[in-house]
Amino acid sequence: MNSYQVFTAKIYNVGVIRYVDVPEEVSRALEAGGPHVAVRGEVEGAPLRTTLVSRRRGCYRMAVHGDIRKRLKVDTGAFVEVALERDDEPREPALPPALVLALRQSPKAQAEFRRMTTALRRQVVRYLAAVKQQATLERRIRKSVVRLEQKSRRKPKSTKQQ
Repeated sequence: MNSYQVFTAKIYNVGVIRYVDVPEEVSRALEAGGPHVAVRGEVEGAPLRTTLVSRRRGCYRMAVHGDIRKRLKVDTGAFVEVALERDDEPREPALPPALVLALRQSPKAQAEFRRMTTALRRQVVRYLAAVKQQATLERRIRKSVVRLEQKSRRKPKSTKQQ
C-alpha cells in the first residue's frame, strides 16, 4: 500500500488553471518518472483524484480543481496542505458497446481514439453517455468516428530545419 506524502504549497495560476508545485522530494517519493503521474489524496481534507504534470527536471505540479477551491474558499495566493499517494487504479472509461463496435469497423478511428489521452477519452464517453435516445447516441457515435478518421488523415507538420 502506498503511503501519503504531505506538503504545503502556495496556489498560483497559469492562464485559468490553478496549480501547486509538488516538492522535488515528494515527486521522488511518488516514484514520478514520466510526464504524468496519477495520484489521489486530499487538499485541506477535500478528496482529490488527479494527475501530476511535469515541470521539468523531475519536478511536478498539480492542478487544484475549481470544485475543491470553491469548497475550501481558497484561490491564487493561498497556502494549502496537500496529501498525495500514487493512484494505480485504472482510469479508462467504460466504452458504450455501440462505440466499441463502430471503432472496430474503423481501424483509423480506433487508432486515433487510442492515441488520445485518458482524460480526453473520458470526455468523449461522457459526451456520448449524456443522451436520452438511442438514435441520438448512434448519430453522435457516427460523427465522432468521422472526426477521428479525419484527424488520423492529417499529416503532421514537417520539422525539417532549413
